Amino acid sequence: MKKTLIVSLSVLALMLAGCGNQTEKQAQASSDKVSTSHKKQTQTKKASSTSSSSSVSSQSSSEASSSQAQSSATSSSAPDYSGQVRISATQNLQRLGQFNYLLKYNLGKEIVLPNNPGYNDESKKLNVWYEGDGNNYSIHYSQATSGQDFNANSLRDVTDYAVFTKQTYGSASEAQAEINYQTTAMTQGLPKVNLGYGIIGTIDSGAGQKYLHWNEGRWSLGVHAVAVNDEDPVPTARKVVELLERYYLPTPDKYGSGSFSVASSSGQQAPTLKWQAGNSVYSLEAKDLTVLVRMATTVK
Repeated sequence: MKKTLIVSLSVLALMLAGCGNQTEKQAQASSDKVSTSHKKQTQTKKASSTSSSSSVSSQSSSEASSSQAQSSATSSSAPDYSGQVRISATQNLQRLGQFNYLLKYNLGKEIVLPNNPGYNDESKKLNVWYEGDGNNYSIHYSQATSGQDFNANSLRDVTDYAVFTKQTYGSASEAQAEINYQTTAMTQGLPKVNLGYGIIGTIDSGAGQKYLHWNEGRWSLGVHAVAVNDEDPVPTARKVVELLERYYLPTPDKYGSGSFSVASSSGQQAPTLKWQAGNSVYSLEAKDLTVLVRMATTVK
């Protein structure tokens, strides 16, 4: 993976060198184009591109600095494009901005990504690695006491706190079929429960299990509880409803689903959100429910 990244960056360096005689305005416009995913997150002035230089590393540093500025990065240093890419930012939101810049370079500028790490604890440094291509990819987010390089091999042995994936299918209907969507008509006649904010859910019980379901917009949401363990799905469902009053999930083309489990359950799937966009299905799972929703609301 590192070798592939290094070759890709070398090609980028040659292209940048060929553009050395372009004006400062053209260099800035190019940098702005690859950094569009950060424009809504910052009101800082766009970083000014440095004057043309015969040094390839100087040109590369200029483009990286522009991306950092638009993701609120304050560090004056930039990723090292001459070899192993290094992330210079120390704050997690800044680190994510640099990671996303490199992900878009490798996977394509049109890909969508979370733009918030989902947590605020700066003692836990954000680290990222990925696999796949622009049509099908998986991006892994982990935490550590120290920041690691982008796509470092050591990160593959670390437990992720969140994973974001994209899977592309042959048609929109195939993508829709991958979403576990339930309508309110499918749960008619079941006992109802008030989840707050005008949301009414239904509970289906049987075989020692409880499933609480409700709909919000194009989203079908459900909480699983193990009844034989005296688990109650209602508090978890109410927490999800409250979070969705504060944060807005992405709008699916047609269907989206959320799957959650009561926190005390062991061996349960991590909280997961899935939604369809054209021929693709995006999925985000995270160990913490609040982290999941905060990350999902910034996917663009």
